Amino acid sequence: MAAKKIVKKIEAKDNDAKKEFEQNKYVQLQLIDQQARQLQQYLHTFDQQLLEIRSVINSINELAKLKKGDTILAPIANGIFIKAKLEDNKEVRMNVGNNTVVNKSTEDAIKMLQSQEAEVTQYRSEVIAKLDELIKQAEELQK
Repeated sequence: MAAKKIVKKIEAKDNDAKKEFEQNKYVQLQLIDQQARQLQQYLHTFDQQLLEIRSVINSINELAKLKKGDTILAPIANGIFIKAKLEDNKEVRMNVGNNTVVNKSTEDAIKMLQSQEAEVTQYRSEVIAKLDELIKQAEELQK
């Protein structure tokens, strides 16, 4: 009889340990899920930034094809434009931060934007690598 009680106690402890182990795995999977969601938000932000940078580069390239005096639509707010005459297509004004605007040649502006594009692309690659790592961790926990 005493042996049966001991066996039952051991089995109960094993069951408790298994439950605790499964709970820990569940908590770890939840944390991984939260981190993965955050990384996916970063990827979305980086993708939006890349689209914007590429759009601006394209706009500057198109601007360079125009001639002085050509009529253009100049934005004054999101989705609101006015007609304007192009005075200079060799130089743009760029906000470089802290409400500071500087003159840049179109070539320098494009180089600066391409540098930003490379930087965002690098961050994006790092986030994808971290996301892959989290997926592997989740797969290991589910085994």
